[in-house]
Amino acid sequence: MLHPLAKHSLVAAFILLPALPAVAKTYTLKSPNGSIAVAVSTDKNLSYQVKVDDQSIIKPSDISMSFADGTNFGIKPQVKKAQRSSVKETLTPVLKIRTAKVDNHYNQLTIDFKKGYSVTFRAFDEGVAYRFEGATKGKASLVEEQANFNFVEGTFAYFPFEKNFKTATQPEFIPIQAKSIDEDELGSLPALFVANGVNVLLTETDLQSYPGLWLRGHSDGHIFGVHPKDLNDGDEYKGTEKFTDTLGTVNKDRTYPWRIIAIARTDAELFNNQMTFTLAEPSRLKDTSWIKPGQIAWDWYNENNFKGVDFVAGINTQTYKYYADFAAKFNIENILIDDGWSTQDDILHVLPGIDVQEIVKYANSKGVNVQLWVPYYGLDKDLEAAFKLYSEWGINGVKIDFMNSDSVKRVDFYWRAAAMAAKYKIMVNFHGSYKPAGIHRTYPNVMTREGIRGLENNKWAKVTSTHNLHLPFIRMIAGPMDYTPGAMRNAQEKNHSIVWSRPMSLTTRAHQIAMYILYESPLQMLADTPTSYEAEPEIPTYISAIPTVWDDYKVLHASIGEYLSIARRNGDNWYIGAMTNTQKRGLAINLDFLSNGEYQMIIIQDGINAERFAEDYKKIIKTVSRGDTVTIDMVKNGGWAAQLIKK
Repeated sequence: MLHPLAKHSLVAAFILLPALPAVAKTYTLKSPNGSIAVAVSTDKNLSYQVKVDDQSIIKPSDISMSFADGTNFGIKPQVKKAQRSSVKETLTPVLKIRTAKVDNHYNQLTIDFKKGYSVTFRAFDEGVAYRFEGATKGKASLVEEQANFNFVEGTFAYFPFEKNFKTATQPEFIPIQAKSIDEDELGSLPALFVANGVNVLLTETDLQSYPGLWLRGHSDGHIFGVHPKDLNDGDEYKGTEKFTDTLGTVNKDRTYPWRIIAIARTDAELFNNQMTFTLAEPSRLKDTSWIKPGQIAWDWYNENNFKGVDFVAGINTQTYKYYADFAAKFNIENILIDDGWSTQDDILHVLPGIDVQEIVKYANSKGVNVQLWVPYYGLDKDLEAAFKLYSEWGINGVKIDFMNSDSVKRVDFYWRAAAMAAKYKIMVNFHGSYKPAGIHRTYPNVMTREGIRGLENNKWAKVTSTHNLHLPFIRMIAGPMDYTPGAMRNAQEKNHSIVWSRPMSLTTRAHQIAMYILYESPLQMLADTPTSYEAEPEIPTYISAIPTVWDDYKVLHASIGEYLSIARRNGDNWYIGAMTNTQKRGLAINLDFLSNGEYQMIIIQDGINAERFAEDYKKIIKTVSRGDTVTIDMVKNGGWAAQLIKK
């Protein structure tokens, strides 16, 4: 049921249906519109299968859990009772990541078993989810969880290959036949599959005190879940933290994470899915008035390569006062002091040459807030001391980095850090992180996170426009993503080079700006130097006028890895972003979603020479009304953005 702290509509329905006979071997559960059906079998071992429009996408797949003390869930199950229910309600998120209201409409089946555990399945119009719940007291070492996804023959995947479990989770999504994914290959979540023409995205949510789910494959197209081993009590900074021989010790009297099978018949329909939010534990925070979405000027990507200033730029007080002046000038709410203000082992003391408190005082006088980068291993030595100190300094947010694992130990850190940050009214951005898995609903001060191959990867590799067009269909469905857009150095392939200290995007300027509309993140970075933006003030002026939270959206064009255009609404105004891959492309946009009356449309589009010189762009201002059609043209690796301001 809905947590009492969660806001919801006045009209919500929870219908509890009579218990089903315990002798049944197969139970069928359908989505509210009847198009998705999951069949749960309790014969021999617990298993499920999924059909969409009467067409199989996942064949019978066993699910179970096993513990070192001999306890098991799902193996030779003996049904005690089964019960159905239905819920239809509207949730109001603290952070309007995609919409101001979120529909939560599902049919539920809960089967209780005689050994003191149950399994719950929920069928939404957007997919299926299940989770186990234990009812026996005590703790035990987790030996194995069977989470199988036995896709039908011919299934195709966009698979996020990873080398090992210790990673910042920044994969590319490689198109591959599911049967070509081997048992010795590893993939993170979320991962997208196409089974019988239907998009099926696998991920998880409500991940608490439990290892994250990863994927391996088999030559028959069978995908199965695996977990990272737990970590010992060693020190990551000193290199003494190692993986143990077990998956970790967990409570048995609890609910376990939801396994999500998100379903979309078209690429555009993927954006209708907010199951990672609706299935997560509701907010634990009573007062959320201090949680403020916005933008933030960032230093690490650009390495403070200023020009035309009369001071030596670097990790020093004068540099960050300049950031504060820049942010104030362009109405950017925050600045970030990244790595270098302290040692990574001691984050309670400031290094010589920089005065954080003086920077905060100066920035606040300009109406700008300051956030700090901190490595988790320094922070975790004394969470409360650190957050208490930062609160006293006037810091309003932290970017916590280098967790690089979703073992039980590390997952627990995320929750402890989010809770302690909330106690001191500090917002959080996780970097070096695993994918979003529900905490952003439970602790809405967790604004965004990395877990993405984003802009900074251009410092040591190439981030392609095709990859940029995989992200919103796959990674973003799991939750907000801190791609950190805003590169001012842009190049096409012929002129692109990898330069650590002066990186460039392999996209056009307009492609970068479109990300501020297409990519969801309540905290959005401006990644390049203040002096680069000031040299072309139209750009930061345009970017800073784009909201970071949204009331509604409409997908206009969508094809995974090829192109995307979305219109998003904030208040009375609409914003449209569009991007293409390595193919130049024209799209027609019908403005039928606008309200009556005139709008001023402010456009940033690829310039006439952008196919050769990617930094070339053109700004156009025109008046439009509902029902007008706008034709947009994008060069290869290009983009298009529009602000539609109600007159």
